[in-house]
Amino acid sequence: MSAYIKLKEIFREASLSSDIAGILHWDMSTMMPTNSRNQRAEQLAYLSKLSHDKVSSNKVRDLISEAKNEDLNKNDLQNLKEIEREHKLAFSVPSDLVEKISRTSAKCEGEWQEAKKNSNFNLIKNTLGELINLTKEEANILGKEFNLLPYEALVNKFEPESNIKLIANVFHDLQQFLSPLINIIIEKQKSQKILPIQSKISEIKQKEIAEHIMKIIGFDFKRGRLDKSVHPFCGGSTNDVRITTRYNKEDPFSSLDGVMHETGHALYELNLPEQWSLQPVGKSRGMAMHESQSLLIEMQITRSLAFKKFLSKLLKDKFNFMDKSFDEDNLYLLGTRVEKSFIRVESDEVTYPLHIILRFNLERKIFNNEISVNDIPDAWNEEYKRLFDKKIEKDTDGCLQDIHWFAGLFGYFPTYSLGALTAAQFANQLRVDLPELDSNIEKGKFDMLIKWLKTNIHEKASFFSTNEVLEQVTNSSLNAKYFKNYINNRYL
Repeated sequence: MSAYIKLKEIFREASLSSDIAGILHWDMSTMMPTNSRNQRAEQLAYLSKLSHDKVSSNKVRDLISEAKNEDLNKNDLQNLKEIEREHKLAFSVPSDLVEKISRTSAKCEGEWQEAKKNSNFNLIKNTLGELINLTKEEANILGKEFNLLPYEALVNKFEPESNIKLIANVFHDLQQFLSPLINIIIEKQKSQKILPIQSKISEIKQKEIAEHIMKIIGFDFKRGRLDKSVHPFCGGSTNDVRITTRYNKEDPFSSLDGVMHETGHALYELNLPEQWSLQPVGKSRGMAMHESQSLLIEMQITRSLAFKKFLSKLLKDKFNFMDKSFDEDNLYLLGTRVEKSFIRVESDEVTYPLHIILRFNLERKIFNNEISVNDIPDAWNEEYKRLFDKKIEKDTDGCLQDIHWFAGLFGYFPTYSLGALTAAQFANQLRVDLPELDSNIEKGKFDMLIKWLKTNIHEKASFFSTNEVLEQVTNSSLNAKYFKNYINNRYL
């Protein structure tokens, strides 16, 4: 058996253990009994160590050296390159540190739910401090191994080939563009006559509407499901994609927006090349690309006027919501309303990047040792005041709102706004390639859209970098001008 074939089997087994962990994570967030958390933390830590030990071993290092001398085709060479990257990431971090991070993050997630419910950061700060210290250890190790700044090394875990200086420049440019624009848009929208949604829509009905639309768009319920959790996410495993949302009777469309976002993630996962399933090259290409897919569906498609025409007709014809507030124009105005919100996941697409810039700035300070865990609530509130000119009164509206830090996902946040820029660039090309797109969406026809995404993005998996895919599809590397043009066209 060749060295490369042996490597494929090792990484197939590692992927299977990650798949099992994915289902256990989903269960932990949706229906696991409260007092089972400590045992689940042990289970996840064990799986994490199992996968890490398998991928990081000296045997893998030696097999990679052998495989480089074998006669491999282009696709296998790319898979070998991804195998080497994953090995290097794992080999450089000791397995006992991986296990500690996994166990502490599982514990921290549970304490975060309690802290959020009580809007009390003090309930979580000790465990979060422990998790941050462990992550700093990892960041320092990876930074040395890959010749990157510690925080940059964390971002590269989620989006390979990321450059912190470049991201900081892009974000500074975005902030300069958006900050004055937000007040102009809010002022302009004051003259719009918007009817608030009067009907209270039950959780059961909201779920029924969401699942119906998911099916029409192309989500395969034979390979996935929709559930409820404290924080919306897309998880699960290969060929078993689990997405969740949270419901709000006062704002029934916030859950639908969340579902559409997660459906974008799910479609990407479900359309990855089957023949490369469980191999590194068959995985999604970084979280900036992943977020581009969720934001393309949520923002570019489902917040468009064409989609609101489809949605209005569906709500009236199938679900019997005849109220004038469900008219297409009103739904569009509601969906494009710009406000300075406290909560990132409920914010509009114009203010959203500022929420990410806030988190990016704080993460850099945390990992540059400029602020300690005790400083986080005040630092958050100060940064929010600077960016939004509003005062935060409680921790649930501030540093306790997101699960990411409490799940150990430091370095993830920048990928959201990189994803928004990438989504705008793809959407621009999408409308060039499919001039009939909006008329099809109005009729509830999404086949051409999903086929375009599958061919141009999903099936490329990790055979190319995010920037290479952008170049192939749009003939341009990442450029913020597409996002700026899109915002100007939709809101001004």
